Amino acid sequence: MKVLVIPTTDWIRHPVPNRLNFIFDILAERHEVYVLHFDLKRFRNMEERGTNCRLLGASWIEVFDPSLYYILNFPYHIWKIRRIVKEKGIEVILSTNVLPSLAANLSRKPIVFDYLDHLEESASIYYPGSALGEIVKYVVGQITRFNLRHARSVITVTRELREYLLGVGVKDIAVIPNGVDSRALQPLSMSESKSSLGLRGTVLGYVGSLEHWVDLEMVIAALPHLNATLLVVGPGLFTDYGEGIKRMAEDLGVAERVVFTGAVPYNELSRYISAMDIGLNPLKMMKKNEYAAGGKVFNYLACGRPVLSSRMVSLERLLGDKIYYYDDVESFIEQVGRIMMMRRATERFRSLAERYDWRVISSDYEKVLLNAALK
Repeated sequence: MKVLVIPTTDWIRHPVPNRLNFIFDILAERHEVYVLHFDLKRFRNMEERGTNCRLLGASWIEVFDPSLYYILNFPYHIWKIRRIVKEKGIEVILSTNVLPSLAANLSRKPIVFDYLDHLEESASIYYPGSALGEIVKYVVGQITRFNLRHARSVITVTRELREYLLGVGVKDIAVIPNGVDSRALQPLSMSESKSSLGLRGTVLGYVGSLEHWVDLEMVIAALPHLNATLLVVGPGLFTDYGEGIKRMAEDLGVAERVVFTGAVPYNELSRYISAMDIGLNPLKMMKKNEYAAGGKVFNYLACGRPVLSSRMVSLERLLGDKIYYYDDVESFIEQVGRIMMMRRATERFRSLAERYDWRVISSDYEKVLLNAALK
């Protein structure tokens, strides 16, 4: 099968790889996988990741702002996609990017759309509390609905997102959850991991982007009542959210117990997660978070660590009581105390993560693509 992937962002330089990176590097072992590569200026200085896929450059006009990049390059993407489809003999297109997906509709090839999360809210969150954010939300919502209705099939990550998609008129929907590379992420010695990072005592950890959909505010508010260090592993991408968290920690007098590492390569995350007593999934209450179930939960589980998450309906339905939940600062403090008194269950958490290994998930993904190509 010959597949063209239209990703959300720069395929090899974005500091946080997403599900498409893992799935298609696996599928490229037995299929011809081409990626429309957005060489985004914002990530130009980031370290490149290796890939099994074949990258095809898609930049004509270079600008720093990603949204402006897609708008200005839209005519070029129409031409580029049609040319790739013809020259490479593409049989199916997998897309998850808003404007380039619109361009792909002109190729007359079957499209499978991966609806990763509530895209209109994801796009507008970079403009919090502004009129521009509302405009972005409306425009992205309209284009996304058009793309979804014209796709041969749609893949999404939870039953909640499937219900939403059914409500906007999408019919052929496959639910394929997020996962983890359980070969790359494995439990290491907690004491050695803490020592290597200069950490001591109880460590609460967060791995992921620092953006406004995250609720580290609640975690910082709980720190004065806990004898613990907060380890924050991940970059700020488009906003100053991380700087706001640092100011909040200083105002509450806990700045010396909050450690920011910045971006860490995926294959080095085991040491950082293994240094944590508890992996945190702190999210604000919004559709983007309620409906989706991100990959960081599985990263923690793969390293044998218990997970404490904001209470989100999608996660509760997916993992039930296998992870822990909180609703406010008080319940967060109570749950940390409860988890710390429990016996470690490294193997149990690890076994759960292995059910969601990307190699298992990629097989289901492959079936959807093959069916779309043959319809």
